[in-house]
Amino acid sequence: MKAQSLHLAHKVLEGVDEAYWEWDLVKDTIYYSAQLMKLLGYENEAYIGSRDVWDKHISQEALQDILFQVERHLKGDIDKVDVSYPLKNNLGKDLWIHALGKVVERVDGRASLMFGTVKDITETKQMIGQLKKQNDWLMLAERISNSGHWRFDLKDETIIWSPEVFRLHGVLAKTFRPSLENIHDFIIAKDRAKFKALMSTATEHFEPFYLKTALILADGKKVKVEIIAEVERNISGEVQAIFGVYKDITRSEDMFEKLKLLAMVNYTIRVPIFFIDDNDNVVYQDISPHYDGASSVLFNYINFSITEYMDFKKQAKERGQIKQTNISFDKYNSVFDLSVTYEAQEGIYIWIVENVTEKFRKEQQQIISNRLALLGNTFGNVSHDINNVLGVALGAIEMLELKVAKGEQDISTYIERVKNAIDKGKDVTERLLAFTRKPTVKVVSFDPIQDIKDNQYLFKQLLLSTINLTFDFPDINCTINFPQGEFINILLNLVLNAQDAIQEKGLSGQIEISANLATDNRLEVHVKDSGIGIEEKNLTKVFDPFYSSKSVNKGNGIGLANVYNTMYKHNGLVQVEGYSDLGGAHFTLVFKCKELAGKYHCPDTPKGTLTYQNTNILVLDDEVSIAEFVALFLESKGANVVVANNKQELMSILSSNSHFDIFITDMILPDLTGKEAVNMVKDKFNQIKVYSISGYIAIEDRSWDYPVLRKPFNSKELAEFLAL
Repeated sequence: MKAQSLHLAHKVLEGVDEAYWEWDLVKDTIYYSAQLMKLLGYENEAYIGSRDVWDKHISQEALQDILFQVERHLKGDIDKVDVSYPLKNNLGKDLWIHALGKVVERVDGRASLMFGTVKDITETKQMIGQLKKQNDWLMLAERISNSGHWRFDLKDETIIWSPEVFRLHGVLAKTFRPSLENIHDFIIAKDRAKFKALMSTATEHFEPFYLKTALILADGKKVKVEIIAEVERNISGEVQAIFGVYKDITRSEDMFEKLKLLAMVNYTIRVPIFFIDDNDNVVYQDISPHYDGASSVLFNYINFSITEYMDFKKQAKERGQIKQTNISFDKYNSVFDLSVTYEAQEGIYIWIVENVTEKFRKEQQQIISNRLALLGNTFGNVSHDINNVLGVALGAIEMLELKVAKGEQDISTYIERVKNAIDKGKDVTERLLAFTRKPTVKVVSFDPIQDIKDNQYLFKQLLLSTINLTFDFPDINCTINFPQGEFINILLNLVLNAQDAIQEKGLSGQIEISANLATDNRLEVHVKDSGIGIEEKNLTKVFDPFYSSKSVNKGNGIGLANVYNTMYKHNGLVQVEGYSDLGGAHFTLVFKCKELAGKYHCPDTPKGTLTYQNTNILVLDDEVSIAEFVALFLESKGANVVVANNKQELMSILSSNSHFDIFITDMILPDLTGKEAVNMVKDKFNQIKVYSISGYIAIEDRSWDYPVLRKPFNSKELAEFLAL
């Protein structure tokens, strides 16, 4: 586990009440949590060290036994390390601890990391000692509901049962005398051999044990029980007896059965369900359809870390239940729907895990398809604006020709018109092509109101001229954490649905987008329309995939399902009312927000004075005008610039004795790619600094390690880009 991951794991686990430890078996170092160090009598601070810490507090005999348990666990003989031992902490206080440990990571088939918890059970041990010391433990045991105590004397090999144990077995103390030979007959057949082996190990090797089984009574009734055994020693430390408890767990086990049935009712049997107790023991793994032993282990089915597992447990214990959809722990190679419910009365976590990778990929593909369809519907309107932009630029250029022909000197106004027209055209194409990009999952902080204002143009271009779109925003200054592109896409989806609802009534209508700040730091964005509205019986269906109330060929029912899914994934909320004050539906988007005292300002792009005095720069671009523009700009900054427009010219320049400090290349040329060009240049100048330019706005190449400037660009944008 990397240092960064360990740091994150420790940060999360510090919130867990129990003391814990983490043993790096490769480096043979142990991470002792702050809670554990406090338990051992030190400062409440985490510590990384060796096993020597235990040498100071646990006897050598006990320590050797613990290491033997660890060795058996590493060999696979036992599924976990489960020990209880006395120790003396750094303050001289005598304690009893109960430690659990498991291997949680393997490298090349070998155990590399163990994780475990430590509990202070001194009070419990003292209580048991007091009971035995006062010789009244039998009476106190009878007060424990549905529990009874037993004791096997090693000296005379006799067994003593409390009255409650006789009752659990359905026999009378007057007529039945328990012995090692007859008590196993009550155990359910499949567990008798195991019970015999555990009792034998306890009496011969003085080892405690735990067994969950069932008793079959004389009348055929079955009682489910836990049998717990501990070693009893005298003041001198000599083993005298095996002391333990029978506990009736029939009610809780029946509860588990009900939980299983409930889970099967709400989820298909094809979905794995894991019942895991507070000590991370899988109580029921047969509910899962995966019976191969490996996949029936939660960690082998869903590939998350111990840190994430502990965090889910903590949240479920605090809230009762948590649900997450489309969650991934490996960069979306596999995707899961996950539900964790904590049954406090039984101390059980119910994990319901469904692998939805294929479903998620289909949904993402559908989102892309929807955007492409939206792009097709939008292009007719947007192309009108592109033609307007081109018309402005062409007219300004022709005026420039006339002015130059007349010899006029003041042509700056027309130059500015051309530049503005190109900027507007660039903005139109960027917004248009943004629809075809893969949906981003990057969450950013931004001002949603300003984002809507910046995109008013796009909203209006989507609508018929007969539909009036209005915006009503009070003086709101706040930020939200949300994928910025998805925020606008959701609003566009709602606006298009509103337009369709209006067209169900006629050609003209009204749509209003408004916002307000609510209590508990919530921002509400409202979309209302004057359309046909939504009947009450259909309000629960509008977010269902493939449900649509529109006319034939006017919708596939995916849009609102995607809106709901996106809002849910990013901790938002979407609400709907069938009718509003405008007459049609009323959708409300609710976001957690951060209210600001003043207007939100995006971080400024780093700027600096650009100078390339006596710097040798090589520029490669098949567009001669662009290459010359870049060269002229750089020469104005003091650089020595050489330009190539194709592969042959590049090779000729590289074969000369010229030296270059910077290489600026187009990413796609007719006779070679940007990658090939960079490789050719770096073969000769391996320390050269590389920049790239591209006319493909939607291009995204994760293997490209160099900064990219999108065409078209002006001198200011070029300067800011080269200053990065």
